[in-house]
Amino acid sequence: MLKVERINFRNSRCLAASPALFAVAMVVLVATSATAVASVEVYQLADEPVTVSGSLRGRWEVWNWFNPGKVANGNDDNRYNFQALDFRLGVGYQLGGVKMFVEMMAPVLLHLPNDAQASAPQGALGLGANYFVPHGNQYDANVFVKQGFVEFGDRLLKGLSIKGGRFEFSEGAEIVPEDPQLKWLVLNRIQQRLIGPFGFTHVMRSFDGAVTSYGGPEWKATAMYGVPTKGAFDLNGMDELHDIDVIYASLSAGPNRFWGNAAGRVFYIYYDDGRGQVPTDNRPLKIRKTDLLRIEIHTLGADYLRTFEVGPGVADVLLWGAGQLGSWGRLTQEAYAATGEAGYRLTKAPWQPWLRFGYTTASGDGNANDSTHGTFFQILPTARIYAQFPFYNLMNINDASSELVLFPTDNVELRTTLHGLWLSSNHDLWYSGGGAYQRNTFGYVGRPSFGRSYLATLLDCGLTWKINSHVSTYFYYGHAFGGSVISAIYPGGKEADFGYVETTLSF
Repeated sequence: MLKVERINFRNSRCLAASPALFAVAMVVLVATSATAVASVEVYQLADEPVTVSGSLRGRWEVWNWFNPGKVANGNDDNRYNFQALDFRLGVGYQLGGVKMFVEMMAPVLLHLPNDAQASAPQGALGLGANYFVPHGNQYDANVFVKQGFVEFGDRLLKGLSIKGGRFEFSEGAEIVPEDPQLKWLVLNRIQQRLIGPFGFTHVMRSFDGAVTSYGGPEWKATAMYGVPTKGAFDLNGMDELHDIDVIYASLSAGPNRFWGNAAGRVFYIYYDDGRGQVPTDNRPLKIRKTDLLRIEIHTLGADYLRTFEVGPGVADVLLWGAGQLGSWGRLTQEAYAATGEAGYRLTKAPWQPWLRFGYTTASGDGNANDSTHGTFFQILPTARIYAQFPFYNLMNINDASSELVLFPTDNVELRTTLHGLWLSSNHDLWYSGGGAYQRNTFGYVGRPSFGRSYLATLLDCGLTWKINSHVSTYFYYGHAFGGSVISAIYPGGKEADFGYVETTLSF
């Protein structure tokens, strides 16, 4: 296997002023890209079936995490900013229905905080600590193979596709409808809830294995076997987590003449983790250290979404649910999660205001002393899609939300969301994280609830500006009003802020 050594910029003086340099670079990129890239297309060598594609993403993150006050280890920097660049370059070759594709990725991390990892239970004070801890460098980079696969088209059988190698995989996106409202719902409220490439992080995640699908835009059967790679917050994205196996199967349906403008899916996921890591759950640490047996989870679920014209606009409904059985080390896994959402969009009005309401519940464990683990396990998701300020996830949570989406122009989207968050069980933990990304850490973090339930109220706003077909910019700001759970852990201050600006250039 190809091995690329990580690049360490720890001693580079020229990067000491990285915030200022990064700000200038971002401004220049936004200011010039609209015209400089207007004529760029995916490069195809003349008379050859070879394509070259790539992207450059730059992001400046600003964190004001909940204040831990004075901590035992002195690492209490909860206010900081850092920058990151992610460069991806791929080369494809297609001939006779066979496609070969190799993509390299080079993440660069700049100005990470070196004192934002407090002692338990405060833990990491924002995601800056997550990137710093694996390697201990404020300035770091790496180059590795993000994707490398061979894909056979439908030459063998019409509608059949087989892919093998290293690839990205997003469950729930097997069929993406052409209808813009259904498409938005699939991409923003269905896909990657339980399995995804963790694209928000600067190292992301891939899978080594194979995926096959059969069908078309009206229905599709999909099966995938994959071993996840390291990544997310660990720059060693070349390595795989060879003690974890994931199997996914689904039957999806898109809009058709039988059931109208709707989409749906039934799915099954098998997750097997044999790394022997101390699991994150609500049992005492002493007991968890003695339970390093395999975690085997069977997840069966379904979702359904539909739009229909009502009066001057379009209404939508969305349902998603999953149940889990299996083993959590010595414990028996019994858990569930469900989501219901509804919305109405005034398609003829200026800015097409779209008001949506939703409620999500995911089970927590109510008894740390019995033989059952009742906390819903989110597997390997892209957690940030469903927790825009990622201090929580889909584990032991109740989330009541209201959202207003506006479209001032065809290329601008503005989202404002209000969340009320409380724990399903006050005997369980407050969980965060997005799944395994190293061999020596579990992948999810749990903080004690101290018998309390109210986690936080979150108000946030995001603006997406698609400057042209090659350049987009995204602005986000979220403020969390911490509740009784957070105030018990962070005595210095229970409010937090997270914001960032991100620009992506693609060709």
